Amino acid sequence: MTLTRMLRGAVIAVTLAVAAPAFADDIRDAIEEARRAYQANDLAAAKAALDVASQLIAQRSATGLSRFLPAAPRGWTAEEAETDASAAAMFGGGLIAKRRYTNGDRAVTVQVLANSPMIAQMAPLFANAQLLGAMGRVFRVKGKTAVLSRDGNIQVLLGRTLIIIEGSGNEADKRALLDALDLAAIETFNG
Repeated sequence: MTLTRMLRGAVIAVTLAVAAPAFADDIRDAIEEARRAYQANDLAAAKAALDVASQLIAQRSATGLSRFLPAAPRGWTAEEAETDASAAAMFGGGLIAKRRYTNGDRAVTVQVLANSPMIAQMAPLFANAQLLGAMGRVFRVKGKTAVLSRDGNIQVLLGRTLIIIEGSGNEADKRALLDALDLAAIETFNG
């Protein structure tokens, strides 16, 4: 592989990465660039373009995940939803959507993490009520098992998706936000 081909691949990757928000055309263009590079036997450029396409798809999926974050309850304000397809690296990859809610000096953040291998490893914990009870107080919400941990955070595992509700708000504040989530829709998310 020549240095020119490697540089060309890097330039393509950087150009696509700094492009405007991930529209479907950006994804298609990156895939098409990868196809052309592959046909030209420029595997480094093909991989770079596919890596960019993969990141654009992940960003779009994370944005789709944010639609599950509830509006602010009465008396509360909600910040803009944040999404990230790379911050979930500490969970082995995946997608994160989160929103912070405030009411005076109380703040609660709702995070929805999806499609992470680390989350799949938590399934046995949530399937065993005794192990889950060691984390905190177990309760049911909309037919699903949740736990209020000793530090006041609420966690619910829904298939490949983990919901974490944390912050300085009290249990009632956090449970109100949990009740506002469409757990069935979140569980079927396949972004």
